[in-house]
Amino acid sequence: MQKPIALICAYNEEKHIKDTIEKTLKHIKKVIVVNDGSKDSTLKEIKKTKAILLNHEVNKGKGEALKTGFEYCLKNNYNPIILLDTDGQHDPSEIPKFIEKINEGYDIVIGTRKKRYSQMPLHRRLTNFLSSSMLSLVMKQYVKDTQSGYRAINLNVLRNMKFISKRYDLESELLVKASRKGFKITNVPIRVIYGEEKSTIHPIKDTLRFFRLLYRAIFKWN
Repeated sequence: MQKPIALICAYNEEKHIKDTIEKTLKHIKKVIVVNDGSKDSTLKEIKKTKAILLNHEVNKGKGEALKTGFEYCLKNNYNPIILLDTDGQHDPSEIPKFIEKINEGYDIVIGTRKKRYSQMPLHRRLTNFLSSSMLSLVMKQYVKDTQSGYRAINLNVLRNMKFISKRYDLESELLVKASRKGFKITNVPIRVIYGEEKSTIHPIKDTLRFFRLLYRAIFKWN
């Protein structure tokens, strides 16, 4: 029997977090929010909702927040897990499309941004294209939008899988290791709403982490 759940990692998202949770709960019964050491009113806003709260006292990075959420899902047998961002870009009404693909037998479903070439800032378009192309080569299968944070994961993917990444690169590590274990990965088109939000990805540090991950994937991981 399925026990679907949404997993949201939040850091300094006081403007969007409550609205994101409430919209998500309209399409899925359970929502976990990992507050990753936010310094603003994010924690207070989460407590106003019916979301399950997992709290980091200090900021550890998205990868560590995901690990905390994954551990909770494994312990409580929630499956599948829907990942989405807190900044209002992802439309929770599209959650059923992800669950449908999981029900078709896929293990990971990536939300592919349909209008990213017309709406996404140029530097992010280029970064996304290059990172997706390089990661697809390492994975030996094509994934159009590897950097999309909107995705669904079958719980079986996470069993007996150990992660070393601590920040955004964990999302790429997950794809590489899942593909090498033979899990089925697919895409679904999604719409993305670009507003005034600012990315928390550090253009230099997170790029270096990505290349370090590629090096490990090519030369160190089986």
